[in-house]
Formats: sequence, structure tokens, C-alpha cells
Amino acid sequence: MNSPIITFILLIIFSFVVVSPSVSKVFMKRDEALKTAFPNAAEIEKKEIFLSSDQSRTIESLASSKNESKLYIIYEAKNEEKTLGYAIIDTHTLRTKTETVMFVINPDGSLRQTEILAFFEPQDYQPGENWIELFEGKNLDDTLKVGKDIPNITGATITANSLSQAIRRILAVFKVASEQGQLN
Repeated sequence: MNSPIITFILLIIFSFVVVSPSVSKVFMKRDEALKTAFPNAAEIEKKEIFLSSDQSRTIESLASSKNESKLYIIYEAKNEEKTLGYAIIDTHTLRTKTETVMFVINPDGSLRQTEILAFFEPQDYQPGENWIELFEGKNLDDTLKVGKDIPNITGATITANSLSQAIRRILAVFKVASEQGQLN
């Protein structure tokens, strides 16, 4: 090979490595996210929830989504003896990369807030705040499925479906853990 061809190839490789925008973004770390979600909490207690195989199957049935973990960390925010809410941080794969999301759940089991903490797919695939807010106040009695009661995100169908499934799964984890006394 001659030198101009090698130079051209190296230039193309360089442009993809150096010029391509970074798709990785961490927006908030766990402790900061928990303080943002529960600014009035006197304490935030960490609870490790180990699911049995039966509980995992129940979660899958309730969520209409696969449950791939048997361990969940649920953060309970309290102010004295009053529970302000719960948070579950979940990392799941979208296409080939992950996103980490904090789901804040009211004591009644409804979703209060969804906060994307880290997103490693291209930014074009990240859902907007307005779309995420469509889930607020919802619980497992709601359909929570894209194309049914939640509109799709143009150009980001996989992201929309993945986040919708994660919300249903996390609400199901909360429900099962709560009903089985694992949050007391």
C-alpha cells in the first residue's frame, strides 16, 4: 500500500474515534438522586430484597415483563416514623448499552417520579421529560404499555418499550415486596 491510502484510512479511523460525540452520560449519582427525590427525609434506609423463584414469577406475571434479577435494593425515605416514599434504582440494557433509572414510588404503590441517572445510548434515543412524566401517578392497575395508554417516542421505540417494561417490573417488585412484608 502506498502512503496516501494509509493516510486516508488513518484519517477516517481518527474521525470516527475522536470526532464522534460521546454517547455516555451520567446525569446524577445515587446519593444526589436520593436527596433530590426526598429533600425532607431525616433518613433513607437501604433494604436488600431477595426474591424467591415464586416471587420472581409473580413479578413477571404482574409486569408482563421478564425479571432478570433476584436482588433489588429499595431505599425507604422517612421523616421520623412516617414513610415519605421509596426509590428503586434499576440498570437495564436498551439496544447494546445500558441506562440507569431511579423510580420513586409513593407509599400507596403509585409511581411518583422517574429519573434517568445514566444513559449510554445515543442522546437521540433518550426519552424527554414530558414523555417520562406520562407515567407519574400510575400504578400496576394501569396498562403502562407503549401504544396503548402511553404514546410511542418517534425514533426511539426500543427505549420507550424498555422504560415502560422497567416501570411495570419495578412497580411489581415493590408490590410483591410490600405484600410479603419485606419492606417492614
